[in-house]
Amino acid sequence: MSQDDTERKMLLQEFAKCRSCRFCVDVCPTYQASEGVESFSAYGRVQIIKYLFSGMLPFDDSLVYCLYSCLQCRRCDVVCKSKGQNLDVCELILRGRRLLSKRLERGGKHAKL
Repeated sequence: MSQDDTERKMLLQEFAKCRSCRFCVDVCPTYQASEGVESFSAYGRVQIIKYLFSGMLPFDDSLVYCLYSCLQCRRCDVVCKSKGQNLDVCELILRGRRLLSKRLERGGKHAKL
C-alpha cells in the first residue's frame, strides 16, 4: 500500500467520525458569502473529499473550486471542538487537497482518485 493510499484511508476514517451536526456550516465565511451553497462550507468540503475518494462522485473543476475556496480560517475547528467532536476540519481539508493535487499532477483531469 502506497503512502497516498494510507493517507487516503486515514482521511476516510477521520471523516467517518463527523457526526454531521453541521454547526461548522453556519460559521464558515465562504458559505455565508455564497448565500447558502453548502459545497462552500466546511461540512460540504468534507463530504466532497469523502465522496471523491470513495468513488461516489465524479471529479470536475467545480469541485476543485469548492475545495480550494476554503480560507483555512479555522472557525469550523473552533465550533467542532466546542461541540465535543474534536476534529481538525481545516487540516483534513488541507490534507485532502494535497492528495487530490498529487493525483491531478500525475493524471490530469482524468486522474483516478
